[in-house]
Amino acid sequence: MVLAYHQEKGDHVEILCRDYYFERVDPDKVVTYRAPYGAYYPDFMVEGDDGHPRKPTTTDMNAIFAGNDIFFRAKPSSNESRRLARSMELDAEQCRKMDAKSPLRVAITLFCDENCHSLSDDAMLPVIRRAVAEPDIAALNPTGWVPHPTTVREWMRERGEHGRRKPRDGVSMAGRYARSIVSRHPVELMLYPMMSACLANDTGQVQSFYDRYVADLWKVNNGKPLDRPMLVEGGDGVWSVSNDVAEYPKPTEPYKPVSYTTFWRRVGDHRTPILFGFATTLRGQRARYGGGGFSERPAFGSLCEADETPVPNVFLVDEDTGIGMGSATMTLMAECSTTALVGWDLCAEAASSASLLRTVRHANSIKEVPKDLLEKFPDLPYVRLRPDRIKVDNSSGAHSRHFEDACADAYIQVNFTGKEHPTHKALIERTIGTILQLLFKKLPSHNYDIATMRKFGFNPDKQVLCTISQARELLDRACFTYNISRHEGL
Repeated sequence: MVLAYHQEKGDHVEILCRDYYFERVDPDKVVTYRAPYGAYYPDFMVEGDDGHPRKPTTTDMNAIFAGNDIFFRAKPSSNESRRLARSMELDAEQCRKMDAKSPLRVAITLFCDENCHSLSDDAMLPVIRRAVAEPDIAALNPTGWVPHPTTVREWMRERGEHGRRKPRDGVSMAGRYARSIVSRHPVELMLYPMMSACLANDTGQVQSFYDRYVADLWKVNNGKPLDRPMLVEGGDGVWSVSNDVAEYPKPTEPYKPVSYTTFWRRVGDHRTPILFGFATTLRGQRARYGGGGFSERPAFGSLCEADETPVPNVFLVDEDTGIGMGSATMTLMAECSTTALVGWDLCAEAASSASLLRTVRHANSIKEVPKDLLEKFPDLPYVRLRPDRIKVDNSSGAHSRHFEDACADAYIQVNFTGKEHPTHKALIERTIGTILQLLFKKLPSHNYDIATMRKFGFNPDKQVLCTISQARELLDRACFTYNISRHEGL
């Protein structure tokens, strides 16, 4: 028996909620599905008659296929814009709001998948006209627009796979990602006048900078000097002006300029000098073109975010000895479902695994609530939980084996955000800013020997002296006030 579905080597599938990659079918009808590299589970196995695991046969896989327990994942597109569209987890309604024509594109493409037996213009045009005449498709196309076969052919080749089109495959990515500059000559020849036009920040001068671009190509084609400095690309992808003179050998075939429309659109994409400088870095591209998709709200207690931050305005003092302890460091943990603060810590040391562990312990402890708040909200001391997962950044304290082992003993999984991706834990980043504002509305005033405190690093121009016990009381009140106040986070 053969497989009831088509598979090629390397095809990505999901079997019983786990990812695998198809490898081969042996002559004895044994099917091999490999687990992804680094996965915590082995290759796909089924239970044999003797109770031991074994590789499945084609009969076993056909039964799994009949039970709808295998899902086929689309192959990565060769087109950058379509790969970005596939990475956005959008449902049909979100796709419609993002691009009103996305359902129409998907519907026409699916119709052509079933009825086009040739991809020539003569064969596709009648099928496209039949598609737009279908009642369901005509309801999505009130203007009666008939796309050209070349356009539909591009949809069929780039937007998903045959018969497996998703709603997000119909979303147009025009203006939603940074397009690479394509030219028939060294890109620096166009980038220099384009940067000059961006720095001028005047749409009325774009034509003059395009004329300079065409003139520079004429000089290179005729072996004449450019009389300007050279742009060089750094390791981080940012172009900058160097001290070298721009020199190019005379080409065997003359370079041809891009059209004025292309040049004008590029300048419009990077019009201001700030955006032009930032958009050429990976971080700038994420800030300008990133986003899209949606995040499902996790179940209560399943995910928390934690982060540490220095408190620049407070210098902690030991209340018993009067000795300066140093600048304060605050650690907060927020629950992602309710956005409530469940654990916090304030110490005189730098952020470390110890401060994170104290925050985790505080999250699962009964809190001490100020009396005035306790009278109004008697349940506040019992805001406590043990999270299933904690999302932290790449600080040395979070990456310590001490912290990970302690969380593992408590059956808490530690997840790390990407490098230089503060948006991966935007909830706790925004909460830290709110708590810092609440904490510094009213700071206590303590009369200590300033000369002595300066020996411990105190800066009277920027910091205020505060005992550690009173600073922790202020933090408790700020966090409880945050939890009981109405705001956009709750």
